[in-house]
Amino acid sequence: MSTPVPEAEAVGASSPMTPERWRAVDAILKAALAWEPTEREAFVADACGEDSQLRHEVASLLAAHDSAADDFLAQPAAEALGALPPFTARLAKALAGRYSIERELAHGGMATVHLARDLRHGRLVAIKVLREELAAAVGAERFLEEIRVTSSLHHPHILPLFDSGSADGLLWYVMPFVEGETLRSRLVREGQLPVDVALQLVREMADALEHAHCRGVVHRDVKPENVLLEGGHALVADFGIALALEHAGGDRLTRTGFALGTPQYMAPEQAAGERAIDARADVYALGAVLHEMLAGQSPLAASSPAAVRWRVRNEPPPALATRRADVAPFLDAAVQRALAKHPSDRFQSAAAFAAALGVPLAAPLGSSETGSGASGGRPSHGRMVSARAAVYAAGAMLAIGAVCGWVLARSALVQRWTSTAPAIVAPPVDASVDRWPAKQEDISLTVVDRAGKPQRTIVANHPWTPRFSPDGRRVAYGAFGAGRSSSDIWVTDLDAGTTRRLTDDDADNNDPQWSADGSIVAYSANAPGGKDLLARQSGGGEARVLATRDGTQFASDWLRDGSALLVTDDGGGNKHDILVQPADGSPARPYAATSADETAARVSPDGRWVAYTSDESGRPEVYLDSYPKPARRVAISLGGGVHPVWRGDGRELYYWNDGALMAVQLGAATPWAPPAVGTRSVLFHGKYLVGLNTMYDVSSNGERFLFVQQR
Repeated sequence: MSTPVPEAEAVGASSPMTPERWRAVDAILKAALAWEPTEREAFVADACGEDSQLRHEVASLLAAHDSAADDFLAQPAAEALGALPPFTARLAKALAGRYSIERELAHGGMATVHLARDLRHGRLVAIKVLREELAAAVGAERFLEEIRVTSSLHHPHILPLFDSGSADGLLWYVMPFVEGETLRSRLVREGQLPVDVALQLVREMADALEHAHCRGVVHRDVKPENVLLEGGHALVADFGIALALEHAGGDRLTRTGFALGTPQYMAPEQAAGERAIDARADVYALGAVLHEMLAGQSPLAASSPAAVRWRVRNEPPPALATRRADVAPFLDAAVQRALAKHPSDRFQSAAAFAAALGVPLAAPLGSSETGSGASGGRPSHGRMVSARAAVYAAGAMLAIGAVCGWVLARSALVQRWTSTAPAIVAPPVDASVDRWPAKQEDISLTVVDRAGKPQRTIVANHPWTPRFSPDGRRVAYGAFGAGRSSSDIWVTDLDAGTTRRLTDDDADNNDPQWSADGSIVAYSANAPGGKDLLARQSGGGEARVLATRDGTQFASDWLRDGSALLVTDDGGGNKHDILVQPADGSPARPYAATSADETAARVSPDGRWVAYTSDESGRPEVYLDSYPKPARRVAISLGGGVHPVWRGDGRELYYWNDGALMAVQLGAATPWAPPAVGTRSVLFHGKYLVGLNTMYDVSSNGERFLFVQQR
């Protein structure tokens, strides 16, 4: 590898166009393109100094870019003009056997990004290769050691680090390939964003930053270029890269002409070169990004990086009200505080900033702020013991709002809800008793419309996991018979007002799931090893065993072709996995089996997507991923959510969040891309009884909702 020529030296007197010289041209060109067109000339003049030849070359390429097609800069400028051998070919050779390089995606002042296929895992990835000057300055071993710290960050709004290494003088790291755009691209296209969209994105970014800050990682380079948008949601990229470069390279970086951070988003202490940078620098950058999303321009833009740094240190940011009239005063005040010159005057955390914006983050798992129990943990599952019976017997627990059965104790999803007197469908207990006991204790099974207005109540003793039949005419659910300490499966005909018992034993039968044609009901039942999966004809008949394994398992949905069920399984270690259990009884395979707690999977009507609940971020959230192989995950909920259910046409998805039933509009999906996530709205509030399995259901047309509620 040739000796790197520092950019500071490359901007001197006229020089021959060596490969190193072309790298300097390429770096200045790419940096200039990040500026507004009206500001590029001043930036180039400042970057090139007295080197008129360098300035001429960059200006010529900029002029060509402005008049050429969008893919003019698909290659580095030096490669496009034939001055260097193709860099992509060199990278492909260096990584042969591990990654198959397909094409270049982007090229910036710090690194080049390539699309590649991970040969070991069969997935598309993005490989970021540091500029050779940077790689030489920081040293491979030290940089790779530093960057490993960031690989421990796992969060829905953080783009993870898959791999890293060095080969043939190239220093690289691997991230997931995201088919979307950067926030910068959207801002260039749209200018100002709608206020609700900007707040959603900043909440997700704040969530990601808070997660990293709690683990001692400060980003140091938060900017629109480092925020990817996928399915309408934010993914913060390059976490910890700036810090790794600083720690690994130290003062040697200054000789490459590379500056850590981006002037428009750098906090004053960072712009002044202070080393003691903490989370409040990221809060400043987040405030600057939000200002730009709302106003259409960064708060302290100027004609050159030096001028920006001066303004950041010396001028107050302009009020948003001077740039956009529809921004509420409290939002303006929050952004102003985030952009305070001194760190002590800012919000002291990303979470505090989000709260001031009216988009508070959920409290961490186990925090007293969540409204959860003291431990915030998950209960263990005893074998051959009716967990529901034990909890139902503890009436005092219900009185204080505890959740019956296997609970998600960390969820604070119960709010006050008043209702009108409903009609009643009363099922018989058995042949000798023609009605339920009058006392219904503290829970009920209620059918409501989209506004939450009660239509009828199904009287049941401790109802559990209700499910509409595919035609919407019947409801299957678990409930206790008179004098029994375990549950059976019951089916109520909503039109006829009649109820019959589908099971009649002491096996604690529960969690019913209808097949797509309504002919079969799968359910869970006690067994020597814990809980098994059974099925029987919905009209009655003998049960057959679908699956038996040690531990507790129950179905959460049928695949539409009837070939298999999605199953929640206690994966050990106080967490749950999602399995795919073939209906013929053959061994199950994992769908989502990670270190997180993953439950309540529901398949889309077209069978290509699965919505489910996961606490990977530290709290329950609803996600959407591809089926049969999870590879295109999209976040559905914001600020917490559990128990997704699809509308029959797949264009609306529902979930519960803090006592509110949410409806999310979904765009049309393709075989290659998940449905776009649209607006979220609250349908109604209710005292929904949160259990491990989904305790409500939706009719196929999305007009009726059936849920277990606390009184």
